[in-house]
Amino acid sequence: RALAPRPDEQTVELGPGLGTLTGALLREGARVLAIDADPQMLEVLQQELGHVEQLSLLHGDAANVDLAGLAAAHGPVALAGNLPYAITGAILSNLCAHRHALSRAVIMVQKEVRDRLLADPGSKTYGALTVFVQAGFRVEPVVKVPSGAFHPPPKVDSAVVKLTPLHPPRAEETDDFRAVVRAAFQQRRKTLRNSLKKLGVEADMFAHAGIDPTRRPETLSVEELAALTLAWSAARG
Repeated sequence: RALAPRPDEQTVELGPGLGTLTGALLREGARVLAIDADPQMLEVLQQELGHVEQLSLLHGDAANVDLAGLAAAHGPVALAGNLPYAITGAILSNLCAHRHALSRAVIMVQKEVRDRLLADPGSKTYGALTVFVQAGFRVEPVVKVPSGAFHPPPKVDSAVVKLTPLHPPRAEETDDFRAVVRAAFQQRRKTLRNSLKKLGVEADMFAHAGIDPTRRPETLSVEELAALTLAWSAARG
């Protein structure tokens, strides 16, 4: 329901597994491209749902889906999926890098990841992942899913979140922005002056961005990190 797929757009499902979500999407009239790295799972889907004209199956890595190519062929895609926990970070990185290819995404992640995606500056769960995702998406909680909802139950609870691309973004996904954010949060308990020293962020750059260098990284908003990135980039020419 949170995805609200339309028949005139391409819906991409990552990791369809046995096809529970796939079937629900098809019943809502979606045109689904289901992508799975496990060929045996795709064989099961082919046997169960292969007769449905609106379904296409693709063997591939969920972390490296060519979202730009799909959008070029079909327009911005709606994305859904129960993200494999081991590659959740890689999938989110791909979504951030290709947010223009998406109309929206509704994904299930570990509850811990959900908390990080929704975190506010100053909280313990606020970090680089938070900044990268919130820079380009509005993040909304949908529902919490206890481990008992699965069989066999995993050791952790899960949650569904909705990502909607922001136009314009709160910060552009550039190499410099990624470098500043990663360097800052690698040593999050240190002051910005110390955590960004290796990048060569000097006092005048902090002043230009209007940021106190004695603050800690987790207190900075996405916009403040973007301003600091611009000051650093400008000083480097």
